[in-house]
Amino acid sequence: MRQTVKDLSLPVGDTQRDFRLHKLDAFSGVRVLKLLSASEADTIQSLLFALPDADLKSLMQACLSHAEILLPAGGIPVFRDGCWGLPELEFETMTCFRLTHEVLAWTLQDFFPEGGRPS
Repeated sequence: MRQTVKDLSLPVGDTQRDFRLHKLDAFSGVRVLKLLSASEADTIQSLLFALPDADLKSLMQACLSHAEILLPAGGIPVFRDGCWGLPELEFETMTCFRLTHEVLAWTLQDFFPEGGRPS
């Protein structure tokens, strides 16, 4: 069966935190592929940096809503319906960028197994 959940650990401030990623659904995945195919970018990171601000924000929100921070009482969404699950994450730029990148890379790995776009 296809894996749709992946756990990883990332720094948040001075603390290492555990996260659970959920692959993007097919509709969201196709939206990302559409953005990627319309871009000159050859990696996910360069795609993210090339996107207009509104597209980047929308994509980050979609990806962060597919990530949970794992707490002793259970997982809570990193971002959902315009709200941060853990308020301190709002100011963790690199953690949120990394989570976005990880969700995208993991969702698209079947299309681009080497981590980049074919020529």
